[in-house]
Amino acid sequence: MNKKVSINQKFDRAIEKSNFNFFKNFKFFAIVSLALIIIGAFMCGFLGFNLGSDLASLSTIKIYTNSEGYTEGDNVLSFDIATQEGYNQAVKKIEDCLSLNGTSIYSVNKTTINIAKQNILGAKALEISFYNDNSLTEEEQKLQNEQIKNALMQAFGYLNEDVALVEGVTDAKILSPYRNNLTIVYSAIIALVVGVLFAIIYLVCRYERTAFVTGFFIVMHDLVLLLALLAITRVPINLATIGVVAFSFFMSVINLIIFYSKAKELTSSGAVDKNKVSAVANEVTKSNIKINFYLYLILFILAILVIAFSTSSTMLFTGLSLLIAVLVNYFSAQFILNGFYGMVYKPAKKNPKLI
Repeated sequence: MNKKVSINQKFDRAIEKSNFNFFKNFKFFAIVSLALIIIGAFMCGFLGFNLGSDLASLSTIKIYTNSEGYTEGDNVLSFDIATQEGYNQAVKKIEDCLSLNGTSIYSVNKTTINIAKQNILGAKALEISFYNDNSLTEEEQKLQNEQIKNALMQAFGYLNEDVALVEGVTDAKILSPYRNNLTIVYSAIIALVVGVLFAIIYLVCRYERTAFVTGFFIVMHDLVLLLALLAITRVPINLATIGVVAFSFFMSVINLIIFYSKAKELTSSGAVDKNKVSAVANEVTKSNIKINFYLYLILFILAILVIAFSTSSTMLFTGLSLLIAVLVNYFSAQFILNGFYGMVYKPAKKNPKLI
């Protein structure tokens, strides 16, 4: 009677039979990674990162868009933003107005607004967020916001004092204190760098000096590739993205620990000649296929669940950033780490100690 073979056993057998040489093919994957980084650099250079509302310095204004319920005067232009045509016309007028005032749209969202004099609740409106000029002081920014608000009101036909009765239209405020949030970002980056340095020092103490160089290369690669993909995909970067970057740093270090632990196991047992660096790098990667696959499958599912159950745009974008980070770290652990290890480690003839 034939015994049933589990999926796990089939996985093991497939790995054993595989002749794929990870170390030998490192150059191909490194070229793919480098190409993505270069594309991301160009995207970042021309377009910059797509900053979320909590990192971008933005102002917001709500503007009444049609004459629904507005009984005094004929000054308010009518745009039925429930239709695509009316919405597009309103957005075009807003874009033109902001462009003439030296800024551009970050986002336009349909909303409602209250008209106090007529006691109308929920009249159709648009909420416009636009980029601030960070070279201005806060007082200068408030003055520019007031000018932009007046220009928008004029563009939409508000030419008399009755406009002050439209709740929210007179509100032109700075939505995001960019400089304060940037301080938070810098502090988080410093904390991450210090944390990773301590983690790599731990690797050096436990394994070998080359772990520091390998660790530096792999951590920087993962971070730069993650940022490049965020620039390419235009996923908004917000404060929560700092947590995703921290996760990426953490997983890079975990990948290093898994790799060096397996290298120590294989070389100390004599399973792999410790002087044959390419053989060690390839066999360690091959041995780690299963653990990497299951680990990142769980993380991939977690990222998908975050996206699927997102209740806000911030949560959705955080989930997308997490998904990209998971893919980057898996790619790095399986196809890049072994190459960095092989390039860095050069066994000495007199003292061929690998681990």
